[in-house]
Amino acid sequence: MITIKKHYSYYNPQDGKYYVDKPYSLRDDKVSPSAAPKMPLKNTADRAYKIPVFLSHPSMLNATQTRFLNRLIDEIERALLFPRTLPDTEQYPNKTITSVRRMILSSYGLIAVNMQQVFANYTMTNIPGGTPPPPSWEGAPFLQIEPSMGYQRGLPLLLIKEAGVNSIGVWNPSVVPFFIIEWDSSKPLDEFFNRVEWREIFQNWVAQVRNGYFIQTQPSYRYGPDDL
Repeated sequence: MITIKKHYSYYNPQDGKYYVDKPYSLRDDKVSPSAAPKMPLKNTADRAYKIPVFLSHPSMLNATQTRFLNRLIDEIERALLFPRTLPDTEQYPNKTITSVRRMILSSYGLIAVNMQQVFANYTMTNIPGGTPPPPSWEGAPFLQIEPSMGYQRGLPLLLIKEAGVNSIGVWNPSVVPFFIIEWDSSKPLDEFFNRVEWREIFQNWVAQVRNGYFIQTQPSYRYGPDDL
């Protein structure tokens, strides 16, 4: 008798859990057709039913910034969205900018967090006798590139900036056509995530992501404005 070294799981409707049973035999008459190996749908559904969004953030993080990012990821996942980021969730055999483009083209929204990276003390400008800007924190270079690519794609954007980071490029409120919310790392996390301002902006962004997802996944052949 040939024994297949494979385990199968079964579902217990009383506690809603899957359990792994003993190995079964291909010629075991005691194994009924209903006891065939079952896919743990609950586990696969954890990611399959989440809309992918691009989470742009620096790779160099201190402890406070890491806690903030983890909390933000929890907020995104509770909204049934799947935060994707390079290279944490995926990586491709391409140069970084090509991988970013691939992520942008396969996501339905972008949320960017510009955090303090390097403190810059400016001493001179390119103009002799010019007044240098005041000292400030600089963010990561890709925090300029990735939101710009997302905007060019037309993705719904949500921009978060740590207090103290300079407002240059796409992080200048006079440049971008939407509001940039600021996070103060010296205050507790709940103070930020419980703010009405944050909850309103986040929920509006989630609604835009979902609306864009359903529009982009419509069939190419349309026979009316309200197709079923």
